[in-house]
Amino acid sequence: MAAARAGIGVVGLEHLHVFELVHELRTAGARVVAHTDGGTFAAEFAGWLPESRPTDRNGVLSDPDVELVVLAGVPADRAGDAVAALRSGRSVLVDKPGVTTADQLDEVQAAVAASGRRWWVLFSERFGVPAVRTATAMARSGAVGRVVAVSGSAPHRAAFASRPAWFADPARAGSLLVDLATHQVDQFVAVTGADDVRVVHAASGNVAAPELPAVHDVAELVLEGGGARGFHRVDFLEADGFPAWGDVRLVVTGTEGRLEVRTPILDGVAGSPELWITDAASHRRVEPLDQRNWADELLADLADDGERLMPRHHPVVVSRVVLDAQDRAVAWSP
Repeated sequence: MAAARAGIGVVGLEHLHVFELVHELRTAGARVVAHTDGGTFAAEFAGWLPESRPTDRNGVLSDPDVELVVLAGVPADRAGDAVAALRSGRSVLVDKPGVTTADQLDEVQAAVAASGRRWWVLFSERFGVPAVRTATAMARSGAVGRVVAVSGSAPHRAAFASRPAWFADPARAGSLLVDLATHQVDQFVAVTGADDVRVVHAASGNVAAPELPAVHDVAELVLEGGGARGFHRVDFLEADGFPAWGDVRLVVTGTEGRLEVRTPILDGVAGSPELWITDAASHRRVEPLDQRNWADELLADLADDGERLMPRHHPVVVSRVVLDAQDRAVAWSP
């Protein structure tokens, strides 16, 4: 079957990211065949794509037209769904985080090895943001010399009252480090090209949500790898006055310059993230940015088992690092 007409099955409709994932795949030419008929956003999904057949998980995984299974269920359930899909002979695209425990990651890896199929985790803060994707490519090409430091911050608006109940249960949602910080670890690994990333320090805690004592709303981690150090902070502390869901930033410092991704604010309105470079020549905005749809690359990889979107081991490396960070994390406020 041609890559652009690949059949998609959707399992787990618990996170809004499912609409982004499926939209980009459809834009690239794939067709949605079936979806599970339960979940927080099941009704919205069925209304959006009435041509998709509602069924249960087994119905999705046994449909002969389904080649790729998209997972956006409760984070703790995603590994089990991925293993079932892989064992059924389907490749998997999962919203981050792909796993929430080390045992789950081992099970997924075993299923990948046994099936020969693919397991992708979509890190949307890189693949869905042209400025971040361009910065990554420029850093890898030597645009700022040898990369020595990567810093990233990702404040998000909490909006706890509007989130599903499972979000307040770390055993179901995954920790702040395992969930949000996957983006920052993905960017560090992609920028440096390092596979042997080491967690130097990690901390997390609850500083502003006493009504949800199990939820951590701030975390940090320091990484080493590829001759560089990474300094990262994630939180649910974005103030309501910021005109977007959060203010994600990335700074890549090299021996010959600096790359910065930041969101412009004009008259109280947030624009698309911009990329700026500072080098020996000048300080300037980078244009044009990489506007490619990640789904085009994924579908091409699905067709010929390529590695255009990401190396096979990349989501495994990222997952191992965030799980290690969570294991090592100390209290934010001892």
